[in-house]
Amino acid sequence: MTTLCFAGQPALAAGAKAKPAAQAASSPEVAPAVADVSGASGTNSPADDGAVKLVADGTKAADAPDNAGNSASSTAKNAPVAEQAQSKDDSGDGSDNAVPDNNGANAAPGAGDAAVPVDDAAKGAQADENTAKTPDGSQVAPVENVQPANGETGDAVATQVEPQPPFSPELVIDRARELAKKPFEDPRRELPAALADLDAAQYAKIKFKKDQAFLKDTATGFSMELYHPGYMYDVPVGINLVKDGKVNPVPYSSSLFDFASTGLSDNNVGAQGYAGFSLKYPLDSVKSNEELASFLGASYFRVMGRDQVRGPLARALAVDLAGPSGEEFPVFREFWVEQPTDPWGTVTVFALLDSARVTGAYQFDISPGERTVASVKATLFFRDQIQKLGIAPLSSMFLFGEQKRRHFDDYRNEVHNSDGLLIHNGQGEWLWRPLDNPKNLQISSFLDQNPRGFGLMQRDRNFDHYQDASAHFEKRPGYWIMPKGDWGKGHVELVEIPSPDETNENIVAFWVPDAKPKAGDELEISYDLTAMSDGRELHGMARALDTRIAPVPGGDEDNGGIHRFMLNFRGGDLDYYMGDIANLQADISASNASVSNIRVVEDKENGGVRIMFDLAGTGETPTSNLRAFLHYKDRVVSETWTMPWAF
Repeated sequence: MTTLCFAGQPALAAGAKAKPAAQAASSPEVAPAVADVSGASGTNSPADDGAVKLVADGTKAADAPDNAGNSASSTAKNAPVAEQAQSKDDSGDGSDNAVPDNNGANAAPGAGDAAVPVDDAAKGAQADENTAKTPDGSQVAPVENVQPANGETGDAVATQVEPQPPFSPELVIDRARELAKKPFEDPRRELPAALADLDAAQYAKIKFKKDQAFLKDTATGFSMELYHPGYMYDVPVGINLVKDGKVNPVPYSSSLFDFASTGLSDNNVGAQGYAGFSLKYPLDSVKSNEELASFLGASYFRVMGRDQVRGPLARALAVDLAGPSGEEFPVFREFWVEQPTDPWGTVTVFALLDSARVTGAYQFDISPGERTVASVKATLFFRDQIQKLGIAPLSSMFLFGEQKRRHFDDYRNEVHNSDGLLIHNGQGEWLWRPLDNPKNLQISSFLDQNPRGFGLMQRDRNFDHYQDASAHFEKRPGYWIMPKGDWGKGHVELVEIPSPDETNENIVAFWVPDAKPKAGDELEISYDLTAMSDGRELHGMARALDTRIAPVPGGDEDNGGIHRFMLNFRGGDLDYYMGDIANLQADISASNASVSNIRVVEDKENGGVRIMFDLAGTGETPTSNLRAFLHYKDRVVSETWTMPWAF
């Protein structure tokens, strides 16, 4: 049974290779999802150049009928595996280049049009057999040696036989448009057994030789390293370097990698192409060299800021995620990476996306810093209609937290990459939704128009709450999406998948426009993705930081009993109002349930205040949607805490 809760604040507030996650969880029976659907009626503003717009027939997404929230009990498939290796240093222990287990690459349609590789073993072949193809099909002269000479950069330089037009973003857009007119071809390739049989730990031992890094330039600080195919990464992607408008494809060379720890050698791997790449940058200090961004597996990518470790993932697009027909995984087929020229500035990556029903041209302008920002622009072309299009999807892991909804026998008090979903809706309201590892698949939809932002955040930055000196969950970045232009009507969707351990990315959040693109449509989208700390700089209101829940003896067990909720709010101007705490009140609402014993007390130990209330079922439905926020007289002083509850 689906419970809908329209979550605009009341008038008072308005005045102010691993197994897919669903399978890894021992294939739990999927019960009807608890869906909290929050409605917001925003103002229709004219679309600007960054707007979400269906341009094939001139219909904007904002003009589509409001039909969000119709699906609430779909199963999610092929959820990626959570990141385990977190170190960013170059200690040589394998952690720096450990695979960012982005599942979906082996189960999804993916890359293609990759340059035909030129292996060292082919050097003795005849001239006509030793001619490589560029990713767009043109011939280039054979590359005799991709190693850098005399200490220069590791850029593989291919001499083009035929003159090529200067590179421009329009070339990638044209490629995507033409690709959409052709039938989809699965680009996955069967890997040699020696590579296909590697597990995650073995695959992580394949090291790119750091002295062979591409794009290396002390004037800009950037460099690029490559990922070798293997394990579940069986889609060869084309990788091109762009300098002064000229495109130089990077032919495959096994000599760029160290296979010693795997027992393989560069003479017998028999691979073709690359699996992806990572960009490095001195994030933590002027002499360091940390991972800034990586693209590996399907359309997954990640960006990181200063003093952050690998945690959540982003991806270009989600198609029918948690839908009844099963998820379709778009993939990046080819990349163009521009040689940075701005000292300590921005690096730009272009990517060609392909899937059974959609193609796309992406541009990522990545600006490193304490809060690294990736400005994303995409032009999508649809081969066929898509029922649920997921824009700006974010993936993370939540095993358990302080609310202890499920018991785990673990020495750690909390295990998660993110602890909540933050939404800034079109009405200007800030919503905080704590994450959960539910017993059954759970889908929550937050209706909105022209959203101002959403993201998966890691608010708890206290090491003592995790006590994991290897994973460092307190250093996982929060990912914040800020739309550009008018995204129209739709909803933010949160999918929570049951998971028995921390190896599964069981949390996904994304924007779903009401307008369903059909065959022949084009869609333009742009947004900023920021890798930040706990997100406290996003707004100046008090924030909900802790959610603790405990049963109260003596309740009606047939209706789920009574549970006591304790919510800690801190920050903003809350301290200012503490001098008159008697007039600092909590607004609590719960659908199909009764709320009693509401109290607001000073939290002398942690700072701020603690809201406490008891929740009891009424027997009308087995689920409820809860909301709570603080106000002083007629002024709202906190964000709105919200979560679903199953009795």
